[in-house]
Amino acid sequence: MELRKEIKTIKVYFECPKCERGNLILNAVSPTANPPENEHRCSNKDCDYKQTFIRTIYPYIEQIERYGC
Repeated sequence: MELRKEIKTIKVYFECPKCERGNLILNAVSPTANPPENEHRCSNKDCDYKQTFIRTIYPYIEQIERYGC
């Protein structure tokens, strides 16, 4: 039997902790690191903040099942 459920789609951002105006976006990937490291930079042109995340690339899409009738 085929079933269908409604899915809610959410875009997840990481706000820059330095300027609080931009969002961190992927700048460079270090595939030789184990696990891979993903350097992000602030999208605000006036900010020079960079941060590295392990296995996470911002922004990303998350889907959530909606429950109920």
